[in-house]
Amino acid sequence: MTKPDLNRCEVKVDGAWVVVSLIEAQGTHAKAEKRCPACQGRVAVAGSYTAVVKRTLTHRRVHDGCPLIPRAYCGTPSPHPEAVK
Repeated sequence: MTKPDLNRCEVKVDGAWVVVSLIEAQGTHAKAEKRCPACQGRVAVAGSYTAVVKRTLTHRRVHDGCPLIPRAYCGTPSPHPEAVK
């Protein structure tokens, strides 16, 4: 499992998972199901609506096998226990 781009996530569009930017995920695909590109756990896109646009990927349920969660990561990547298919 390689560490993916922190500015992207996967969204479900017409039954298929598509990698998009966090800005696109929050805008164009706001109501679509989203998952982490590293562990495939359910995520949300958080961010501000100020002049400086900053978006972040937030896991709905943290687990220690995702390299995108530095505070919880155990050092060994693994799929999320509740991975979204």
